[in-house]
Amino acid sequence: MQRRHFLQTLGALGTAGALAGIDTPALAAGPGKPGAEVDDSALAGNSGGTLSAWRGATPAFTLEGLDGQQHALSEWRGRVVVLNFWATWCGPCREEIPAMGAVARQYRSRGLALVAVNVKESPPTVKPFLSKLPIDGTVLLDRDGSVFKRFGAIGLPATYLVDRAGNARFWRMGELEWTDVGLHGHIEALLQQGGGGSTA
Repeated sequence: MQRRHFLQTLGALGTAGALAGIDTPALAAGPGKPGAEVDDSALAGNSGGTLSAWRGATPAFTLEGLDGQQHALSEWRGRVVVLNFWATWCGPCREEIPAMGAVARQYRSRGLALVAVNVKESPPTVKPFLSKLPIDGTVLLDRDGSVFKRFGAIGLPATYLVDRAGNARFWRMGELEWTDVGLHGHIEALLQQGGGGSTA
């Protein structure tokens, strides 16, 4: 089911992507590398299971939030971050929002933060969507898709686990199984790696 959903999302990037302003060739890059340095091996092992090890550098970024303020990834230094790229038109993104929120609530008091980056949509599109299907975390706007491109994913949703030092450690393209014991094991391990950080 998840594999089918992911393939449909990749298809949407090519056929319906114009609706969301997404340019498929611009997204075809290996993890942590610009398009001119594509390494197909970096994508190996991510088509099945849950999370794979991240093999690239972690792009720094600053994006506007729905609160109108600028937020940098470094703002969450000291916490473990679930970094999720999504869009309102993406079916698998919509399907995983409730389970993703449940995981965020489960670990929030121990230092987990959920940062959901919307790709190439505007507040007038995002806000009404969230009024019906809230995301239990901080929502940022990647209006031109440049941050999504720098993280090297080629479909939505795309999820990354970032450790307390601000380094991406694991990732997945496609819908995650949020109850998977492997995912929770990775979260537990990262939470135990020092530092407290605010849990607000």
